[in-house]
Amino acid sequence: MTNTPTHIDESLPKAFKLCSLKKIEELFANGSLIKVFPLRVLFLLENLDGAASDAAPFQVLFSAPKRRFKRAHDRNYIKRLMREVLRKNKGALIDQLQAQNKKLVFSLTYVSDERPSYQLLEQKLCKALDLLIKEMNL
Repeated sequence: MTNTPTHIDESLPKAFKLCSLKKIEELFANGSLIKVFPLRVLFLLENLDGAASDAAPFQVLFSAPKRRFKRAHDRNYIKRLMREVLRKNKGALIDQLQAQNKKLVFSLTYVSDERPSYQLLEQKLCKALDLLIKEMNL
């Protein structure tokens, strides 16, 4: 037997993106908050039904406020960076959600006034994901 590396899926398809207006309203009405400057994570944990087990284990909404970044290309850059960092580091979150048979709906909002670097955003988002996993275990 050869030691072939297993393929780790690092994609973030449309099923992982939060588009439902009903779910977004529920998230902002009933969600819990975690702050890891410069990120604000609002999340809602749901029990997974048997019928929805094939769906994505989490859905996420990315946001960069127009109040802080007037130019669209700055907002798009920040959201693109957040998507990329989450795409690379989603493995632990998915494993935890599947182990607990839960589904997570959350939003990531960038709240600083400066354009972030990839390294800073990756460090802070990983810290936020760790805190999110700890909150799920409580």
